[in-house]
Amino acid sequence: MDSEPPKGDDLQRLLVTMKQDVLARATPRRGPRRRRTGIAIGVVAALLLGAAGGSVALGLIPGQDDRAAPPAATATPEPTPTRTPDGAPVVDSPPPTPTPTPTSTRRPFALDDPGTWTISGTEVGPIALDGAYDAETDDLAATYVHSPCYALWDPREPSGPSGEAPSLFIVPDGSGGISGVDIAGLPRPAAPTTAEGLGLGSTLDELRAAYPDLHYTVFDGAAPEPDPADENPYGVWTTTIDGGHVSFHVTATTPVNGIWVSIQRATPPTEFCG
Repeated sequence: MDSEPPKGDDLQRLLVTMKQDVLARATPRRGPRRRRTGIAIGVVAALLLGAAGGSVALGLIPGQDDRAAPPAATATPEPTPTRTPDGAPVVDSPPPTPTPTPTSTRRPFALDDPGTWTISGTEVGPIALDGAYDAETDDLAATYVHSPCYALWDPREPSGPSGEAPSLFIVPDGSGGISGVDIAGLPRPAAPTTAEGLGLGSTLDELRAAYPDLHYTVFDGAAPEPDPADENPYGVWTTTIDGGHVSFHVTATTPVNGIWVSIQRATPPTEFCG
C-alpha cells in the first residue's frame, strides 16, 4: 500500500468523492431546504478537516513538527596565535664556549744549536722524556757524539752556532725509555734554558724569584738535614714545570752548574756510568 498522502489533483478528487458520498447518505429531514444545505456543507467541512488531521496523525501528510531540523553548523575554532608581549626581551642561546688549546712553552729551536732549546718538566729541546731512548736521541748527531758511557753525550767539535754546547747525560730507565736528562757544564750561550731564560750560570736568588715553589731536595741516602748555605753537595733546588721535575745544582754562593730534568724523580742518580 502506498503510504504517501494524496497531493494536487488526487487530493481534490478525494475530497469531491467524500463530499458526494456524504450527500448521498444524508437522510431528508423536515425543515427549510436552506437549513439542510447548510448542515450538509458543515458536515462535509468537518469531514475534510478530520481527513486532513487524520492524514497528519497517520503520517500520510507530514506535519511541521515531523520535518527533520537542519543540522546545526559547527564552528571550527581558529587557533589563537601566541604572541610575545611587546617589550619582552628576546633571549638568544649563548654560543658554545670553545675549549682552550694548551699553549706550549717550548720556543722554536734548531737541532744543531742547543742554545735555542727549552727546558721544561717533560722536554729538553728535541728530547721528549716520555719517549723511547733511541727515538729521542737519534737527532742529536748534528751536535753530539755518544760516549762509551751509555748516558754521556759529548758536544761535537767544532762548536755549534752559539759556541760550545754543554755535556748531556741522558739516563736510560732500564726499559727502553728515559729516566732523565742532566745538563752539566759552565755557563755558556749554547746551553738550553727554561722558558724564563734561566739555566747554567743563574743564581739561587733568580731561581727563587722565578719559581715560588722552589725547595731544597736531598739526594737519596744523603744527610737528613743538610744546610744549603754550607754548599752541601748532596742536594738540589727543585721546582715543578709542566708536571715534571726541574732541579738545579746551585748554592747561595755558587751559580747553577748542572740541571736535572725528569718526570720520574726529583734528584739525579749519584753515578751516570756506573
